Amino acid sequence: MGSMEHPAAAEALQPSPPAAPEGLFSGCLELQWEVAIDAALKLTDRARPIGRLACVSRGFRACLSGRGSQCNKLKVPSIETSCIESLIEGLRRVSLPDLEVLRVDFSAERPKRLHRAHVERAMRTLSDCLSSAASLRVLSVRMACFDASMDRIRLSSTCWEAFLRGLSALARHGRLQSLELTSFTIKEHREQGGRQLRRAHSAPESEDAGAGSAAVAAMSASAKLLLSDVLAQMSSLQELACTSDEIFPSTAQLLVQAVHRHKQLKKIDLSRNHISKQVMDAARAALPSEVQLHGKQQTVCC
Repeated sequence: MGSMEHPAAAEALQPSPPAAPEGLFSGCLELQWEVAIDAALKLTDRARPIGRLACVSRGFRACLSGRGSQCNKLKVPSIETSCIESLIEGLRRVSLPDLEVLRVDFSAERPKRLHRAHVERAMRTLSDCLSSAASLRVLSVRMACFDASMDRIRLSSTCWEAFLRGLSALARHGRLQSLELTSFTIKEHREQGGRQLRRAHSAPESEDAGAGSAAVAAMSASAKLLLSDVLAQMSSLQELACTSDEIFPSTAQLLVQAVHRHKQLKKIDLSRNHISKQVMDAARAALPSEVQLHGKQQTVCC
């Protein structure tokens, strides 16, 4: 029969815990930086623990807060969301000068929340914030094709104009490197006396017929800002994607002409539009050899 060891002997054979580093305990617990960093990395994807740490630590709060007038805003490098309310709330609470990446995908929003009025409210909020996004390098906006009633979502001319002005203000910072606009309706053409933005006739407007005519006349009297005008200002642009935007050959030519002299440009994607092969070939020939032009997948060959 096997022999039973004495409990005291068994306890003596157990390995002793490692000795605490010198200075770890001196009357009260002193948290070492290695431990703090390890714990912080596990909490950085949790908003509530981050908020609690910011409330109890001035240094932590200072690291998470913006500078100057944005000192009461949360400093984050990127926002990626498909929720309309999340976008609006996030843009109000973050330090815009510290924002570097902004990706919005309305096509992934819950269908019951997709209403044209809500989408335009989010787009207007975004437009107003772009002028303060001095560090923004990446902007991606993917529009939803249909709303909760399965009606096609098209931005009104006033909302589109506001968005273009926001992009123009963003271009002045000279930091934007990547711009994606997906599932918009982008149609531009030249006329005598300048350029004119031609919106789709099916785009609904909130004003009645008389008020709408007066608004159109007033806008025609003033200089309109077009996407091609804005792109011409974005000399720092490296990648441009205008996919599924119902772009026709004349518009494609204007967009390519606006950016073909940008020295940092590397890639243009015009896929899933209505651009003929002849126009794509001509645009590719007009671009520098190092710039990649994608656009073989067209929905209509004209």
